Amino acid sequence: MLSEESRNPTRPLISVVILYYKRRETIEESLDSVIQQDYSNREIIVVDNHSEDDLASAVAARAAEVRLIALPQNVGACAGRNAGIRAARGEIIVVLEDDVKLLSPFELSRMLRVFEERPDYHVLAFQICDPDTGQLRLREWCHPRHWKEFAESEFETLWFGEGASAFRREVFDVCGLYYEPFFYGAEGDDLVIRLLNGGYRILHAPQVRVGHRASEKGRSSHRQYYFYTRNYVWTAYKDYHLWEGIGYLIPKLLMMLYFALRSGSLGSFSRGLWDGVRGLPRVRKDRTPASAATIQHLAQLEKSRPNLWIRLARHKTAPQL
Repeated sequence: MLSEESRNPTRPLISVVILYYKRRETIEESLDSVIQQDYSNREIIVVDNHSEDDLASAVAARAAEVRLIALPQNVGACAGRNAGIRAARGEIIVVLEDDVKLLSPFELSRMLRVFEERPDYHVLAFQICDPDTGQLRLREWCHPRHWKEFAESEFETLWFGEGASAFRREVFDVCGLYYEPFFYGAEGDDLVIRLLNGGYRILHAPQVRVGHRASEKGRSSHRQYYFYTRNYVWTAYKDYHLWEGIGYLIPKLLMMLYFALRSGSLGSFSRGLWDGVRGLPRVRKDRTPASAATIQHLAQLEKSRPNLWIRLARHKTAPQL
């Protein structure tokens, strides 16, 4: 049943944007979790990244409020999300992946309450859980805090799941959308730098919970080792001055090399590194290095990150890639 607060048409419009690509086994669960929300002043936008698998029938069988944007080709995760964000009319924009569902009918109401109570924050990073057990998914814990101590706490962070987060519209209006040349992989790193550089802040909001039914088929692809590696190189050049960029890039490349060696994807890593360096002229026109104040703020947030051995233990338990 809708609460009086949720029925109120003067409440902010929330736009929920779901990016879809060939995951019919999970999209219906994701859609239903949004349709069943108790907060009624919302719109639901599904962006089909040229899946060609009759997604329209799944959408048509559900609420008339679901708007489908069918793209004529696969434009990648960045441009696909951007198509949904551009079409959104809400003051608040929630971005979900097609294998992510809201874990209760009250998540949009909780999210809005956090935004209203914390006007100094502009992006919310949801708590990402197992969709069946509700337990924290360690694989998606990339925050600079130890999960054992801070999983249920609010804190300022420098990370959000690209498909499990919410934004005040002004963030995109001022800082721009996802950087489309990335296509896929690590696109959040670039957006984080730009929004922090704009004076915006990210809050880990554990009271807003989603379930991620991760596709094992997607995780087995070698493409992630290519795209993440390439995009880390581009981010280092695009968003940082020389020495700060080197400081950002070296740990990222060592991490990707470790993942690639573990999974037998060294070739994909090498191609990503080569194309990252070779493609630097492509991103030169968009280069806007972060200010000294932003770099200092990032360093302050990083001070709370667990040590290397704790992080390696997490990767062993729940590999990030």
